[in-house]
Amino acid sequence: MSGSLKLVNLIETHAEPIARQWARDVRKNSRTPSYHGIPEDKLVPVGVKFYDNFKQMFFTDKPADTSQQYFARYAEENHARNIPLNEALYALIMMRRHIWLYAEFQTIFISAVEQKQAVDSLVRTILMFDYAIFFISQRYQELIRQSIEEKLGVVNVLRMESPPGTQQGPYKTAIMVALILGAFGLTYYYHAMLSQNIIFTHLLYIPIVLASIWWKKKGIFVAACLGGYLLLSHLLFLKGMPFTDDIIRAAMFLVIGTVVAFLSEGITRAEELYKSAN
Repeated sequence: MSGSLKLVNLIETHAEPIARQWARDVRKNSRTPSYHGIPEDKLVPVGVKFYDNFKQMFFTDKPADTSQQYFARYAEENHARNIPLNEALYALIMMRRHIWLYAEFQTIFISAVEQKQAVDSLVRTILMFDYAIFFISQRYQELIRQSIEEKLGVVNVLRMESPPGTQQGPYKTAIMVALILGAFGLTYYYHAMLSQNIIFTHLLYIPIVLASIWWKKKGIFVAACLGGYLLLSHLLFLKGMPFTDDIIRAAMFLVIGTVVAFLSEGITRAEELYKSAN
């Protein structure tokens, strides 16, 4: 065990110079470009923290349990800096490499017995880094999942997705029927009662967008229905007014409904792929 103790003592007593060598290397390595813009004095404490925790993780009887919390924090800090997972892992590999590259390491294992102990130390260190890669990857997945769910939060509210074991379909249908009837009434009021063709039609985009989000391509039928009703109402009640504006509005109903429907389908497919990958 004396060889392992020599290695750990070396790392403990020379944590800062080893960390500084690592920081300089990671800031210029072609495989870690996201670290290039981080000042060296911000990176050195990251390396020092790792090397300071090395002894505890190295000698524990349960390296997985001991290292999980540390490497979870390492993942969180790198994720907060927008460091990609592959670069965060490669930076960790470089930390291991700089243990062996440190100049004084060449002189601490001299005898054949100590060389055997050096091999044992290397195996133990590799095991520790294997745990590190697993826990960091696991934590990154959790953080990415949380980030995606937060960004989709507003969309999911609009989608009114049903929780497992419940049905919200009837509620969507009831809401949509009410919106369509309201749109019909609004159109009739302005065309038949006021004989005006003002921009109230912008309100008709609400049921169009919601229908396309909820039912995707099937929701385009709502856009066609409202567009058709708008044109029919114009023909019946606004005979003396230009027809061009409402034709353009009806066409835009279809365009917006189609675009939103395809976007909604794309989001759903991406979400399904993401869930299947996890």
